[in-house]
Amino acid sequence: MNSFLKNIGLHDILNIELNINRIELIEKLWKITYKTNTSFISLERDTAIPTRFEYRGMIDNNGFTLKKRIRLFDINLNNPVFRGKISDQNDRTFASIEIVPSAFQIFSSVIILCFFLIAIYATLQATEKDFYFLAFTIIITVMQYFTLKRGIKKGKYDFERELIYIVQKH
Repeated sequence: MNSFLKNIGLHDILNIELNINRIELIEKLWKITYKTNTSFISLERDTAIPTRFEYRGMIDNNGFTLKKRIRLFDINLNNPVFRGKISDQNDRTFASIEIVPSAFQIFSSVIILCFFLIAIYATLQATEKDFYFLAFTIIITVMQYFTLKRGIKKGKYDFERELIYIVQKH
């Protein structure tokens, strides 16, 4: 699945070297992360999380799974999931972070794609060819793809800046 997502531009990897040891980085990440399960399905909504937390997810000694939390009245619902591995060598930390869309985003994209394929089939089977509906579904499908792709790029940029800020604040 990751190779398919990488081929269509919805999977990215960030390798970063930080001037902080692994334990301090994990402590700093815990300060901005609200502990939830890794499936991001919980009874507590993002808007109910205290405002000091920027991310929600799980962090352990060797890695993390995070997602940027959604704020109240936030219209950007395309926040990707960050899965990272942390290694430590000579007071320098190396983080390899995989950035992918969330399961809900992939599910909604598949539903939109199925709707698009059904629209093509219905248009081709109809005696009266109505291409307005087909054009509309093409536009929706392409917009969903580019929205997800932009969310991955923006998420990578924001998370890299967050890690650099954590190190500088150190």
